Amino acid sequence: MTTSTSAATTEVGDRLAILDLIGRLALLLDARDWDTLEQLFTDTVYNDRTSLTGGEPVSVSAAEFVDGWRQTLQNLNAVHHLITSHVINLDGDTATCGANMQGTHVFANASGGPVWTVGGRHDYQLKRTPDGWRIAGLTFTIQWATGNENVIAHAMAAGKS
Repeated sequence: MTTSTSAATTEVGDRLAILDLIGRLALLLDARDWDTLEQLFTDTVYNDRTSLTGGEPVSVSAAEFVDGWRQTLQNLNAVHHLITSHVINLDGDTATCGANMQGTHVFANASGGPVWTVGGRHDYQLKRTPDGWRIAGLTFTIQWATGNENVIAHAMAAGKS
């Protein structure tokens, strides 16, 4: 009985740690705390945003992965991500998690409305490390979008001027 209780305790602890990790991702991303955000990832991160941006999936360093978000989001007036309905599958020291995601991006501009919102699915690849669970991969599959799709481009251009 002790063995199954211990295994169940470990499974519950792993699930809670993964939920906490993904919750931190959303909060740190919206706070634009780039340095702390980078600590949530493994050294190399699989990144597939092809449904949104085209191209091919890539594997990059955690620093490059977070820098991509920094370049895209840092000049926005506000950003807000909701990640819900987590379904976690554990397999020893690896796991996957599928979740719904909605991201709202706000930037006042003279060319269209100030808000662009996207919704879709996040599929996470996770690994247990000596420092706890970390995100090893992230696939975003867009399902819908509304508002001014140029908000990001306007914000990025404003940062370069």
